Amino acid sequence: MESFRSVVEIVALISASALCLYLIVVLARLKGVLTILQKDLAEIGEKAKPVLENLQVITEKLRSISGKIDDQVGIVKGSLESVKYAAENIMAFEQRIQESLEEPVLRFTSVLAALVNRITSFFGSNRNQ
Repeated sequence: MESFRSVVEIVALISASALCLYLIVVLARLKGVLTILQKDLAEIGEKAKPVLENLQVITEKLRSISGKIDDQVGIVKGSLESVKYAAENIMAFEQRIQESLEEPVLRFTSVLAALVNRITSFFGSNRNQ
């Protein structure tokens, strides 16, 4: 039984040694893959840096353009408010003129109409005689 136990121990040790050698080979390959992956990531990082810098410049320009558009919209809005205020002032001025002239003109036309009627009636009564 002891010899069987010795054989099993030897087989176990040989298996463990083979497993260790296999793990060494796998780890060496894994190291190579990780090295390649590191190089690829470094290359991607180098190529991405200019793109990200350009993206930052584009973002800054968009912010600047957005600010200028906001300024122009404010100017247009102010101009429209000024035009509206001027139009309201013109309408108020027109209404004041109409109110101040309407009554005297109506009086004048009614007096003129009455005068014309009197003259017409005066000359009309002279014709009948």
